[in-house]
This record gives sequence, structure tokens and C-alpha cells, in this order.
Amino acid sequence: MEDVRDHPPGPAAIDDLFRAEFARLVRSLSVVEGPEAAADAVQEAFIAADRRWRRVSRLEDPAGWVRRVAVNRLLNGRRNRRRRSELLAALRPVAEVDLDPLDLDLLAAVAALPTQQRLVVCLHHLGGYRVEDVAADLDIAPGTVKSHLHDARRSLRRTLEVADDA
Repeated sequence: MEDVRDHPPGPAAIDDLFRAEFARLVRSLSVVEGPEAAADAVQEAFIAADRRWRRVSRLEDPAGWVRRVAVNRLLNGRRNRRRRSELLAALRPVAEVDLDPLDLDLLAAVAALPTQQRLVVCLHHLGGYRVEDVAADLDIAPGTVKSHLHDARRSLRRTLEVADDA
């Protein structure tokens, strides 16, 4: 429950609160997730306090409000980093040692394409995105995407061509 003060602090009060609490709060939260994550969380909490200063300044303990927000931001960041790690672990590409030699040849041939061709090939053929979507993503015309796809296929065909007697 919020307690309202008779007269809210002046405009410099958020600055005073920041000077009094920022370093102390960062130091104490640094042990939880490291100094960078702690500083980010505390900074975000002070930004939130500044945006809501009319209400926060009237609380009995504005510093307590900032601490609660900082802790919540820190814990949310921790959960988000864990989720991102789990997702990235599930999406890791196949290791080259697990690929067939023909796959390695294809991978090398695609890697040798010019950047724009490589992008359109990967987005269109590997990602399954429509030509129009690739064009919008790369901020180029759909006809340019089609041209890059045509040129890339021709280049890949030449690079991967195997003699009939091989």
C-alpha cells in the first residue's frame, strides 16, 4: 500500500536518490548476476522511477520501490538469458564432423557466394521465405532477389558439377 507524503520532494529529489542509492544497489546486486547485469537492472529501475516520479516520490520509501524494480529486472534478465541459452542450444547447427562430404562441399560453395547471393539463397531455400519476404527483409526489389537466386544457382551448379566418369 502506498503512503502519500504531505509534500512531494522537489525535482532534484530523483537525482539525490540516484546519487545516494545507485552505487550501493549495484554493488549489492553484482554478487547475484555480475556487475554489468546489476548496473543495467538498477539503471532501468531508475529510468522507470524517473518516468513515474510523481507517483514514486509520494511513496513512503521511493528507494525501496527502486530496489524492488531493480531486483525484478535482474531476475527477469536472468530468466531471459537462461531461455535464450536453452533456445540457442536447441538451434545449434550440425557440427562439420557430422556432415557428409557432399554437404561440406555444398556448405563451402554457398560460403563462397557473394554476400547478397548467400543471403537470398539461405533465406529463400533454407529458411523457406517467399521471394517477396526476402526482398522486404533485404530492402531490395523482388526481381533483384530472383536475379540473385538465378546467379547463385548457376554458380553453385558450376562449383558442384561432378564429371560423369568420377
